[in-house]
Amino acid sequence: SKLQWSTAISTVVFAWLFAAFWSMMPLLGWGEYDYEPLRTCCTLDYSKGDRNYITFLFALSIFNFMIPGFIMLTAYQSIHQKFKKTGHYKFNTGLPLKTLIICWGPYCLLCFYAAVENVMFISPKYRMIPAVIAKTVPTVDAFIYALGNENYRGGIWQFLTGQKIEKAEVDNKTK
Repeated sequence: SKLQWSTAISTVVFAWLFAAFWSMMPLLGWGEYDYEPLRTCCTLDYSKGDRNYITFLFALSIFNFMIPGFIMLTAYQSIHQKFKKTGHYKFNTGLPLKTLIICWGPYCLLCFYAAVENVMFISPKYRMIPAVIAKTVPTVDAFIYALGNENYRGGIWQFLTGQKIEKAEVDNKTK
């Protein structure tokens, strides 16, 4: 079924309100922001590791990493089952979830480690790596979508080379 405008607008509004809620909580006292180790921008202050940080971290992880991961897992499994029935695979349905885990996993591990141990002994350059990897997610997701979708892939190829990709016709005749 087609996505209705009202559903799309409601989803976008929910996403913005959800993001605003979680980004405002440290400003209102639950969690805390501080500069990243190289002082280029701000992130969660995981240097304290107090109860305030730990409760915010666990709530943030559940609602922004685990639940979206579970939704992605079940949605892409459903898509995979549909592809399996039709025999027409359009893209690797496991790739978006793997990307989420690979890109956000190191940052989550660092934050969880900070909940139980002092992470300040780790060099600032090394503490910065998980944050930089996490920030690549929008770009990586765009490439996955563009290169994983045959319509976009053909359009990108045509844009870059000026050549249109002709789809190979399958010969179903038996010899």
